[in-house]
Amino acid sequence: MSRWFAPVLLLGAVAAAGWGRAADGEEPDASVAALGTAGLAVTAEIAELDGSPLAEARIGTPFRIRLDFRDPAGGARPVTSPVAWLRPLGPTASTCQDSARAARVTGRLSGDDVPLAGLSLVTLDEANRVAVVDPHRPAASRIVAGIVPMEGRPAGFAVHPGRGELIYGRPDRGDVVALPLPWGRPSVLASGLAGPHAILPAPAGRLWLAEDEHVRLLDRTGATLHRLPLPGPVVLHEAGPGRVLAAGRDGSGLMLDRGTAEAVARFAPGTIGPVAAATPAAVLTIRDGRLVRLYADAPDRPDALDVPGAPLAVRADAAGRWALVLSRPLARSAAGPLALDILDLTTGRRVHGFEAPEPFDEAVLLGAAIFLTWPTRPVVTVIDLAALKDGDAAVRDVRLGGPDESHPVPRRGPMMAPLSPLSAVAVMRPGGRVLQTVLAGGGLSSAPAQAIALKGDPPVALAAYPRSLVSQGEGRFEATARLPHGGRWELVTTTGIGGTTACLPIPVEVTAEPPPAPRLDAEIGTRAGGTVTLAIRLRGGIPAKPGAVLRIRLAALDGSDIRDVAADPLGEGYVTTPFAASPGLYAVSLADGSPLRPDPAIVDLRPTAPEAGR
Repeated sequence: MSRWFAPVLLLGAVAAAGWGRAADGEEPDASVAALGTAGLAVTAEIAELDGSPLAEARIGTPFRIRLDFRDPAGGARPVTSPVAWLRPLGPTASTCQDSARAARVTGRLSGDDVPLAGLSLVTLDEANRVAVVDPHRPAASRIVAGIVPMEGRPAGFAVHPGRGELIYGRPDRGDVVALPLPWGRPSVLASGLAGPHAILPAPAGRLWLAEDEHVRLLDRTGATLHRLPLPGPVVLHEAGPGRVLAAGRDGSGLMLDRGTAEAVARFAPGTIGPVAAATPAAVLTIRDGRLVRLYADAPDRPDALDVPGAPLAVRADAAGRWALVLSRPLARSAAGPLALDILDLTTGRRVHGFEAPEPFDEAVLLGAAIFLTWPTRPVVTVIDLAALKDGDAAVRDVRLGGPDESHPVPRRGPMMAPLSPLSAVAVMRPGGRVLQTVLAGGGLSSAPAQAIALKGDPPVALAAYPRSLVSQGEGRFEATARLPHGGRWELVTTTGIGGTTACLPIPVEVTAEPPPAPRLDAEIGTRAGGTVTLAIRLRGGIPAKPGAVLRIRLAALDGSDIRDVAADPLGEGYVTTPFAASPGLYAVSLADGSPLRPDPAIVDLRPTAPEAGR
């Protein structure tokens, strides 16, 4: 099979071009367009997961998609976070431009569309198998990558967003394995290692690896760039996005640049205690019953921090602003509960504290929020630090569903994963199969924002996978995809409002044409006294039933307005209640809670727009 390329899409141009080479004497019959003002040219290609050429995508089989953004003259153009998805084509499909506009303003795709970005979760079960879970898909298909055996008990279970891979070590085999996400086959990335047991992502596809007596920086291919000795087993601590702390068994340590391994600070033996946390500028550790801070530029001068009790555990946020400290009363014989204290690291002072019913199990610090889980309490405690400006932090407990406490299942890794850049976490109780999303904020409900029952065996570890177009260099991105059914498909990619939107047909193996996907039709029904009604038809979906109200979401394409309205059955369609809306173009979709995800409609609510015929 020969290598093929997508057509180049120039601003405002419509080119008759196909994804593959046309047969001799034949012209490709696909038309594509780039819409916007950024002046970008877009090329694309598909390939097998191993990178070998692919002429046609096969139904149900994962494949790679590569995108390349360039100036019309041919030079690479830097692009920040483009969005792309695959959508089926057919008689009910909206235009490329309307589809991209509706997705941008609503943040929602049609039910048959295949997103190339969005948060997924990676779970590990007791049998050493991993699954990639898409919480936004229907319950029947929430495990989207099947079950992949790790062939050994893993250590250093970590997702590397810059590689789009799950990386884990196998200490018994002395190697590190990479698993492309969300679909792929595991392969050995590096071998000949001495007990790899901890992994941290690094820039440019690199990764940090802790061994029995060393810490290594590996490049994208798995080759060792730097190998630094430390008495082991070595412990790795994140020190913000740009640094990493490697601590040895004897209390020595190295603060290193995360991407280059340049030593920012060296800590002498006995300096770092067994309990420690790191920030971009310092190390927090417990020494002689006190919490001290060791600055990177003065590692031999400890600075005592304001903790009223005897510290037992400490956590810090990535920015180095907040620290959470668990402590007990100073007098060992004194009766009294454990305490949780919050320190403002800019001043080194305690700013809030409260009693703790037991030592916390896991802690995640995100921005101005702290999330805590407990060994026996079925809740996530959320601490909203933004409320400190009003005198006190807001604290609430979010109830978690899960297994019977009489049958505990030990976890082997984190069961709470940060959902950055959102101020939220995904959490599961050990032994359970319910994935729950908990949001920051002190005044929200005591119930999870989302609770999703998962298939498969109960997970024993959890990691967040911010599935996206993985950057492969300036203007180049890559993602994996899998088509759920046959027919005609196209790739939609957009750089945002005012940027470039391109739709490129996907070459797909010949299969039976599927039934048309459901879609919405909408047009103005009536205008009266500054209000409007819409006539709605749901094509290919559930027929209207007497008394069954359809909840409709309206979103202005310029982002100025979004609202939900009710639509009552009328004949073979629906009609909305009267509502006032700003003049302009609106995307019409079904409101949250509907089991259907039809292709949205675009309706013109400007005064000059025609009304539906009566």
